[in-house]
Amino acid sequence: MSGIGGMIASSVANRVASRLSELVVEEATLLWRFKDDVDDMEENMRDLEAVIQDVDGKARQGGKDGEAERRWLNKLKSVAYDVEDVLDELDAAQLIKNHQPKLKLFLSRNNPLLRKMTIARNMKNSREKIVSIKKDSIKLHHVHRELVAEGSRDNETFADDGDVDIGMLGRDAETKKIINLLLNTEAKEDISIIPIVGLGGLGKTTLAQAVFADKRVNVFDLRIWVYVSKEFDLLKIGKAIIRGANRSINLDNCNLQFVNHNLKKELANRRYLIVLDDLWEEYGENLEKLKQMLQHGGKGSKIIATTRSGSVVQVLYTGYLANERKVCPVPEPDHINLGVLSPYDCWSVMKRRVFGPDDGQNGLEEIGRQIAEKCGGLPLVANALGQVMSEHRTVEAWTDIRDRKIVLDFKADHQQDTIERLMLSYYYMKREFKMCFTYLAAFSKGFVMDTDRLIQQWIALGYIEARDNGQRCVNYLLRMSFLQISKSSMVSPMHTKAPRKLTMHDLVHDLATIIASDEFLVMDATMPNTWSKANNKRYCRHAQLVNYQKQPKFFKDLPSKEQKVCLIRLGPLKSV
Repeated sequence: MSGIGGMIASSVANRVASRLSELVVEEATLLWRFKDDVDDMEENMRDLEAVIQDVDGKARQGGKDGEAERRWLNKLKSVAYDVEDVLDELDAAQLIKNHQPKLKLFLSRNNPLLRKMTIARNMKNSREKIVSIKKDSIKLHHVHRELVAEGSRDNETFADDGDVDIGMLGRDAETKKIINLLLNTEAKEDISIIPIVGLGGLGKTTLAQAVFADKRVNVFDLRIWVYVSKEFDLLKIGKAIIRGANRSINLDNCNLQFVNHNLKKELANRRYLIVLDDLWEEYGENLEKLKQMLQHGGKGSKIIATTRSGSVVQVLYTGYLANERKVCPVPEPDHINLGVLSPYDCWSVMKRRVFGPDDGQNGLEEIGRQIAEKCGGLPLVANALGQVMSEHRTVEAWTDIRDRKIVLDFKADHQQDTIERLMLSYYYMKREFKMCFTYLAAFSKGFVMDTDRLIQQWIALGYIEARDNGQRCVNYLLRMSFLQISKSSMVSPMHTKAPRKLTMHDLVHDLATIIASDEFLVMDATMPNTWSKANNKRYCRHAQLVNYQKQPKFFKDLPSKEQKVCLIRLGPLKSV
């Protein structure tokens, strides 16, 4: 996909070159030309890294030449990964040597001499591939270009809940309207549904989050946040509500009947505020069952439903409970229909991120306003672009951001314009964190990530070297809105001492998935075409296995090239 291969290839090549430069060869140096192979590969990888920006620009032009450039990028990325595998083998060999007796090692298949010979041979093969790729680069007339400069500004401030304020710029009227509806005790409905409707990236969730955390809504007996998503699952929704009401109830292996019984008991006569975030379901019978779950709350309970579809709201008006005004949307004039922000408001979002409240603007404002026009009125895009602009505060860098076009050729159910705008932010983000972000495609939409475990996985994969760098990366992605703090860990007193939980905006997840399309594979153990999908993923590095019921046959049938793939055990999805 044009414009993406170069971004990943650059990150991988840089990481591999750095590992080669830091490699302590030790005993492996005794092997013929091993040290020479390492030194030559490092030098060649640095040279190839320097032409990637030129290749990336040519790849985006399309046509036969563009296709040739994309193939070249894929070859470079593939051999860089091969080198990384060899370096991992070298690390593993050293660990085995340090922890097993010499005699046992000599008699085992981990014989150090055999392993060193294999590693040296693989390194030599990789060196020859890199030389071949460099020759192809010369034939394709690649030009050395300066990579986009890393930000010189130390912008490592901690990202916290105050970032919500930036996303709320231009939404004062909507906030006031929702608060008034929540505090209205004379509503005609027993339980009112307040819809927030708008395109992805307009800030529906941010608006609901700000209202949900507002001190004025502490009048409710219960406040519960539920992430719904496209995969409408009544059992999952019901369990999330019960957890929010009473965490002592054991929900392991429970069914819908058990959930409904406990919902009736836990919600009875209690005024609640429930947010149903990202509601897509349009089938009336399912939405009626959802309303039946929620009907037991006390009079004056409120439901905020965020959705991209006005059709969902219209269906919520139908059914017995709506007709009887028991569980029903508020009158249409009270719906919250989010429109795009004005360029002025987009620049206000970006300016707060770029300059802070007191920082001077160094004559950059005019270019900044022009970049704000590229946001499409989406605060999600404005915030992400504002973050990368804060790291490149020069006229040259901002002019490059303003003039750069990224065109994607995917055909899928995405907001293509929005993804392309977010891709621009990814293009300029800190290179050291790009692979960490791409890895997030391994998690499903709505999945709640534990910060500590995520950082451990990044370290294990070699994307970062230390926990401190992992926390820096998390904070950086939070500032870009590429990660978000899980709503439960922000507002629930049960989570005040727990490790921070993280999630992703759906559109940002789409972005990560598109970037990592060749890198990741989702395999369903129950589907007959799983293995053919695996064989078609030539450059796959990570796989997510779902619906696996401990069949030993799986490991036997896994294609040999996939045996190096990291299988991520995600566990059950959790409500945010």
